[in-house]
Order: sequence, then structure tokens, then C-alpha cells
Amino acid sequence: MSQALSQFMAEKYARTVSIDLADWLELNPPPCICEPKYDGFRVFMFKSGEKILFTTRHGVIYSESSHPLLFKKIRPLKEGPTIPDRLVLDGEYKSPDQLWIFDVLQVGEEDVSGKILLDRKKLLSGILTGAAEFLLVSYTVANSFQEVIDYKITQLALKAEGVVVKNPSSVYGQKNAWLKLKKSNTVDCFVVGVERTIEMERTGIPHSWFIGLYDEGGSVVEMGKVGTYLKEVDPSKIGVGTVVEIQFQEVTADKKFRGPFIIRVREDKKMEECTFLQLPELSKK
Repeated sequence: MSQALSQFMAEKYARTVSIDLADWLELNPPPCICEPKYDGFRVFMFKSGEKILFTTRHGVIYSESSHPLLFKKIRPLKEGPTIPDRLVLDGEYKSPDQLWIFDVLQVGEEDVSGKILLDRKKLLSGILTGAAEFLLVSYTVANSFQEVIDYKITQLALKAEGVVVKNPSSVYGQKNAWLKLKKSNTVDCFVVGVERTIEMERTGIPHSWFIGLYDEGGSVVEMGKVGTYLKEVDPSKIGVGTVVEIQFQEVTADKKFRGPFIIRVREDKKMEECTFLQLPELSKK
């Protein structure tokens, strides 16, 4: 069953794109929906009666026995009078008990993914309001480029990771309908090699790595070396093939990151997702 749920999410979940806001608005003219982007892992929530499971798109299952704090917090989803017996919800999870719900795919026996986003938002609000309204991601409607930028500035001041801009008339999973705007120049890369330093020879733990991305032809492009990281990052967990999120100042003319440092290890991402498409200045070349 757990494999089937994870496969369902991997096949169905709506993807965000990372392109210039102006280019996105040409594809999706305003008005648009703007939501805060939280620093967590994407999850689907499956509810059948009183049984609830969460899954990531890479096969990790969260159950009441494995995540008791999360399930204690979401208990109203089992008991609320407005909560249907069967549900599939889309959201973001951050350990140990933070959960944000922003979309709905199924209510009862009805597949609602074909409804437009505004209608799904109304449906989701009706389900969660009163019982579990604290899980509901708030949103605003922006009518111009500047209103999107103003919303982003406001959300970053409130410590959001960034914002997601969505086409209110899009069905769930529609191509290019969701745009992710991060707070700074960040990108997910994978480690293509480890630099063997004196410190590594002494401790066995690397502290400097070569990182890469896939270009549009599927070839690996080495994007330089990174040797600094936040104190929360465990270098012993970073090896060849590990996906890491880095922050950087710019991409140089020879396709190298200037001033990169590692923000976190992305256990929820695969190498295949680390492409030039994250960087409009490269994907357009």
C-alpha cells in the first residue's frame, strides 16, 4: 500500500517552475494567486476513515507511530464534522509537527483535480475551516507584477522561504501554472566529486565538494567547488550523488557559481531534478 501511495504522489503532484516572473506572467496573465513558500518537504496526505498516512514523492511514509507529534497536531482531521471520510491533500511538512495544506485532489469518491484552482481553494477552505483551519495556507490575489513583488517582500519579512505564484484558472498539475520565487539565488545541485584535503585524510570526512547540474541535453556540467556550509549541515552526510541546496552570488561566464555555500542537504530531491531549468540565465542559452 505504501508503495502505491508514493507512486500516486510521484505521478500526480503539481510541479513548480523557476523562470523569470515576467516570462511566467506572459504565460499566465494576472490576476494570480500568491502563497507563502515554507521550508519543508512536499507531502500528500491520504485519509480513509480515521486512518491517515503521509507520503513524500520519493517513497517515505509518515504514520502515527513514526511521527507522533505530527499526528497529535492533526487530530482534528480525524474528528472534525466537516472532514470527509476520504481525502487526498497536498501540502508541506517540516519536522517535527509543522504542516501546511494548500491544495486538495480528492474529496470522498470524487476526483477534484480537474476543477480550477480557485474552486479547489474554496473547497479546501470549507473542509478545514472550523476543524483544522490552522493547517490552511493563506493566499492573496495579485493583479500585477508589482503586486507579486510586494507580496514576496512582505512574506520574506515574515520569514517565509519564498513565495509560490499560481494561475487561479489552472487545473491541478497544469504545466507552467505554478511559479516558485525564492528569497535569494539558490539552486539544488548534486555532488560530482569530493576534494581530498589534509583535513579529510585526517578525519575521513570531506569538507569540500565539486558540484554539478544537468544541462538541457542531459549532460553533467560541473559548476565549481563549494567548501563552506551552514553550521546545521552535517558534512559527513555529503558524498558523491548527494543533492545539496546552495546559495550563491552569481553564475560566471564560464558557468561556475561565485560565492557558493551549502544551505542544507536535500534528502527529498533526486539528482535528475538538478537541472539548468532552475536557472533561467542558463536554460535560455
